[in-house]
Amino acid sequence: MSEHTRIKFYSVHDLSFASNMKRVESFFEKWEQNTCSPDINTILELYNIKQYFSTGRVLSTWSNEQLDEYQKKVSLIPGIIGRFCNSVLDEEWNCMFKSTEINYVDDFWTVIDNYKVYSKISANTIGSILDSNSDCVWYILRHRALSAYYGTVLTNHLLTNCNTAPRMISFFLETSSEQDDHLYFPEEFTPEMRIKIINDYVDEENPNINTLQLLENARVFDGQPIEDKLRRKVRNKRKELQEKLSDKAVGISYGIQVEFNSVPNGAYEEKFNRADNTIHCTYSRDWIAENRDYPTLLNNFIYLFKYVDRCFRCTFVSLKCRLSLTEKHLFTRGKDDYITGSSFDLKRALASLQMAAYYQELKLLNIRLEDIFSWFFEVYLRDEFQAIGFSYRPPSDGTTYYEKCKLISSAIDGVLKQYSLFREDGYVDRELLEMSSRQTVFGDIGSTVSNKYAYANSPDIRTEMFLLFDDQSILHFTEKTGNSNYSSLPQLLVSEKMSLSDFAEYQLSGLNWLIERGSIFADENGYLQPKKSRVFVLNDLFLNEVICPIYYDDELRHQVSNLAASGDLRYESTLFSIPEQKYLNFILNNAEFGNSLGIRNRYIHDTCPLDEDTEFSHYCELLKIMVLIIIKINAEFCAPNRKRTVQ
Repeated sequence: MSEHTRIKFYSVHDLSFASNMKRVESFFEKWEQNTCSPDINTILELYNIKQYFSTGRVLSTWSNEQLDEYQKKVSLIPGIIGRFCNSVLDEEWNCMFKSTEINYVDDFWTVIDNYKVYSKISANTIGSILDSNSDCVWYILRHRALSAYYGTVLTNHLLTNCNTAPRMISFFLETSSEQDDHLYFPEEFTPEMRIKIINDYVDEENPNINTLQLLENARVFDGQPIEDKLRRKVRNKRKELQEKLSDKAVGISYGIQVEFNSVPNGAYEEKFNRADNTIHCTYSRDWIAENRDYPTLLNNFIYLFKYVDRCFRCTFVSLKCRLSLTEKHLFTRGKDDYITGSSFDLKRALASLQMAAYYQELKLLNIRLEDIFSWFFEVYLRDEFQAIGFSYRPPSDGTTYYEKCKLISSAIDGVLKQYSLFREDGYVDRELLEMSSRQTVFGDIGSTVSNKYAYANSPDIRTEMFLLFDDQSILHFTEKTGNSNYSSLPQLLVSEKMSLSDFAEYQLSGLNWLIERGSIFADENGYLQPKKSRVFVLNDLFLNEVICPIYYDDELRHQVSNLAASGDLRYESTLFSIPEQKYLNFILNNAEFGNSLGIRNRYIHDTCPLDEDTEFSHYCELLKIMVLIIIKINAEFCAPNRKRTVQ
């Protein structure tokens, strides 16, 4: 029997489930023939059949008599496997492994583990198997008992296996892949051995540049901090390889241009040049000059530069739905990495250039952005909202960008602590502020608004959003609509008259589940339609990873309440949403992400680069953060259902 027709269990949700169960039916029809004198691959096929029946799912076409007969045969499988394993001699296992079809290599070692066959297989035999197939060590290491039993021979192999370093780095540092979710390294394979292997790998002529990137960004490796000298060696090697690759690289370039100039009939214009993938943003110099009042100059970040959306969510954070298919599945990422992609890089770069250009444009008008910040905290909050006690000390004209970075890094921490004190007491108690030594944790900063944010809180709602909106969903491609480019199921249903009969059989279970969930329904003519309010809320959540019900109308808020009552959504009341908290940690500190920029930490601890261009770019990043803080605090004071504190 060829490997392409054998039964292989993947998961209960895999699309091959039905076709494999039909093969199970054929296997049972030849039961005596298949089990009379089984070979290793038939034994492993029996193991996979047992897994299918362990799920409890069967074909609806099977009669009760068939099911009873099949279950009796399945009950015999453990005994058949056990007797086979007991009959194989130690020296025969090497040949058994070589005969194993590639699709069953993982099952081979699982059976060895589950049936405790390893007690009858010598270390010499395992060594011979490893010598003939070095990749099988990674299957063996998925089993704790096998790793412990063969610790010495596995360690000796790992010390000479050329893939040990990259696979070990991937296991400890890369975002978990299904195949390496669990690796159990033997105790004999000491931490000192592991570090030596890593050092030797970095010294190779052409180590993998993505693997080096993982190591460079990592905060710890195998539970231990990575020494600075090793990190520096990794960084230098990565740069060396990058320079070599850049000479041969072929890719797609893009550019951003931001300028202040004359703009006819408006405050700004944006153009995209497809020829060179360049975004060109021009903002009206005359309009800025004619509208110099501080409220307007701050509002420009909202309405001109679009730093936030209509719900005051930051627009330059990284969001999963903006990753391309390649970025989602083919990029090498660390377990602790802040997930970025080309869309995030573009939005972040645009916001930074807007800030740099605006900062310089205001200087030409003798306006300091830092003075506007001071006005917001010390004048605007006091006069508009009777918020007493806020203070902000801007740097003086003569300070360098290095000094400005240090000062604003401290100021960010200071204004957030002032806001927290005001939220708790209704005013800023200066004495308490001066006593505060706690580190600011963005997720701990509360909101004055009840149920300010809502997040996905169940596997069901995540599956629902995937089926409705994800570009990998199987539901918005149909034979009837052909090559029509619909990006989501709701778009398809709104654009075409579609009934259940227009979809393929493999799509029906997903559609019927969505009908049960209430996100789509069949109208009086039998055509499928999206439930507008539910789909709107779920689409907003899918795109932004957080929703803000306070900016919804009554119907949408009612929909959110129902989803929260069912446990599909959860509310949180914080100043920053979770995507914003992650962005702030990525830019400012090293608390959460291995690839963090850590700009605040660099200047607070005086470990920053010493060149003015870098210092200015860092200052623009910190100015963006302060603007975001101001927008978020102002939104708190202006929110429709803010809890009023007693003055």
